[in-house]
Amino acid sequence: MAAAVARAAERRWSPLIASGLPRDLQRQTAVVVGWGPVGRELARLLQALGLQVVVVRRSAAAAAEGIRTVADTDLRTVLPQADWLLLACPLTDRTRGLIGAAELALLPAHCGLVNVARGEIVDEPALIEALRGQRLAGAYLDVFAQEPLTEDSPLWELPNVIATPHSAGFSDGNEERVAAMFLDNLARWTRGEVLANLA
Repeated sequence: MAAAVARAAERRWSPLIASGLPRDLQRQTAVVVGWGPVGRELARLLQALGLQVVVVRRSAAAAAEGIRTVADTDLRTVLPQADWLLLACPLTDRTRGLIGAAELALLPAHCGLVNVARGEIVDEPALIEALRGQRLAGAYLDVFAQEPLTEDSPLWELPNVIATPHSAGFSDGNEERVAAMFLDNLARWTRGEVLANLA
């Protein structure tokens, strides 16, 4: 893909066939860690693109029809199958440091890691080492162990990293959605009902 970008910068017409085409998404496997609203929506979109989805959550009970589900205690068993590892779980004592050097070593070198959860779920120094050593294809990070991301972080310079400032969920309708969620939970609380979106 880097070659294609270089050709575009040179304004040179050069077909991509046989020159490092990206892999088809169909039949790739996405491991989604977390089955809250974000994890469910990610799984729905990934399935629509033809990916096989494996869900990792607290329980191995089926997350949804047609989706393989494993308990978080069995996370390591599915990592070698991952083309994509998407982190969408809450930060808890159970998930802090969930993805460390041992877990990263189990991922195929072509795997991409996406973290829209919390930075502390990933051992950042181990991730940087894996990315530098080309033992991971890339990382798409919206969250970091320290925010804002420090100016001297190697993550700014790595060519296989896309970093965004903890803003992946924002759009011009974000404030309205947050207000609606708050008002919904306030109404639930006044009625003595279970609150929505509990982590």
